[in-house]
Amino acid sequence: MITIYNIKKSEMENHPNGEVFYLLELRGLSTDEKPTEIENGTIENGSTFIEIDTGNVFIYDIVSKEWKVIE
Repeated sequence: MITIYNIKKSEMENHPNGEVFYLLELRGLSTDEKPTEIENGTIENGSTFIEIDTGNVFIYDIVSKEWKVIE
């Protein structure tokens, strides 16, 4: 089960295609599926996901739409 620790709507107003971006801080288990889409918006580049059972930290890459582990 993923827990949303913090969510912040992007300060970027008037995005060219009208998208709304959200900077997320998520916590969950290594077995949880990391989201690549959210309702009513887009996950902002640099959002974080911490696996609470392994301690691994992931950063979201908006270009590849992947969570990349920080080593």
